[in-house]
Amino acid sequence: MKILVWIFGIIAAILMLFGLLDFLIQGPFLGVVHPANYFHVANAFLLFTIVFLLCPKEKK
Repeated sequence: MKILVWIFGIIAAILMLFGLLDFLIQGPFLGVVHPANYFHVANAFLLFTIVFLLCPKEKK
């Protein structure tokens, strides 16, 4: 589970950086027209990260 948390967290951080770059460039960055689209996807990845952190561990 920890590896999934790291993967989703890193992807979310990269997408937020892409959104910031798109906002600063004021043009289509990687074919995305509006920078808010990056933040919507990053929000989904952050929510997955929170769910995986709060998910109870399996009992053995």
